[in-house]
Amino acid sequence: IYVSSEHKGRKVTALCWDTTILRVFVGDHVGKVSAIKLNTSKQAKTAAAFVMFPVQTITTVDSCIVQLDYLDGRLLISSLTRSFLCDTEREKFWKIGNKERDGEYGACFFPGKCSGSQQPLIYCARPGSRIWEVNFDGEVLSTHQFKKLLSLPPLPVITPRSEPQYDHMAGSTQSLSFPKLLRLSEHCVLTWTEKGIYVFIPQNVQVLLWSEVKDIQDVAVCKNDTSVLVVRLWDLAACTCCLFQNSIIASRATKTLSVDKLEHLKSQLDFAINSDLISKLDELILKFEPLDSACSSRRSSVSSHESFSILNSGIYRIISSRRGSQSEEDSCSLHSQTFSEDERLKEFSSHQDEARPDQGCSPHGNWIGCCWQCPTMLQQAQALWMMKDTPGLIHT
Repeated sequence: IYVSSEHKGRKVTALCWDTTILRVFVGDHVGKVSAIKLNTSKQAKTAAAFVMFPVQTITTVDSCIVQLDYLDGRLLISSLTRSFLCDTEREKFWKIGNKERDGEYGACFFPGKCSGSQQPLIYCARPGSRIWEVNFDGEVLSTHQFKKLLSLPPLPVITPRSEPQYDHMAGSTQSLSFPKLLRLSEHCVLTWTEKGIYVFIPQNVQVLLWSEVKDIQDVAVCKNDTSVLVVRLWDLAACTCCLFQNSIIASRATKTLSVDKLEHLKSQLDFAINSDLISKLDELILKFEPLDSACSSRRSSVSSHESFSILNSGIYRIISSRRGSQSEEDSCSLHSQTFSEDERLKEFSSHQDEARPDQGCSPHGNWIGCCWQCPTMLQQAQALWMMKDTPGLIHT
């Protein structure tokens, strides 16, 4: 394992490999770019499990690094404001173009054999669905405009779960910002936005295709294969938690689903879209109590009122004796099923109505109550305690 602390305390935003001499270029959110050369000798492999190697600082630019690319001794750096070309062997730097931009715009190399010229080309994303074509010395050759071409309807994504549908009617133009540019095959450049994925033929200024694929987190290209990483469905996870909140609170799921995880889940939601769902999560978090603290609070609450015993099933058996009562001691048990709040209240009412005419009187007058290990049932047990003056009341 090779370890570098060059960017410690910073967010790494871009990585790029130089496979010829086995080194990796690293860019972070403050604009620093470094290179780590890996030693593959047998001595380095057997020396230690963790190996520290000297790190070469390439440059520090004015803003966050958006994308890095490397080809034939040249490092291409794209930041939030502009693109830079770096000769790593001669340590020379060039700014690409004169106009700055503001935002995430990618850049990539296009090898000479792919571009049809003797020298490789560079493509740099610009605002308004534009792409600069740049030579290997950093000079802008032309600007390609794809805004009107993107009015073509999107091609459907073919999946076994649904039938493909295609609308032949052209739509409106698209003014987009391309956060990264990746070379795909010998003639194409691939990019994506929050709306979809796009493939261009830049030399002919053509849109090969675009498809509506939402929530794309990242894309990787290896030769002619493309891998797309789609962001996790946070809203679906939040809906599931809210839908089964009674089961989550009443069960031992608190061991794996903590308040911290619920807070993290809430932080991933967009308030403008999921405001109602965020409010429901807030309500669930207020009801949520870690298992250990819940057990502790229940024990203290129970012990402050009466004597109790814990059965093997986990039920608290609360016993209260008072003089002059006309009820007879009875035993009780709980069903193991999980009930909703309304069902528990209905069950309480039905038991109360059935218990009064059938219970006998006893000079001992013991009242017995039982509750599950959950805050809701404990509240019901406490409510029964407040109603203990009702003669002959026995409730499960």
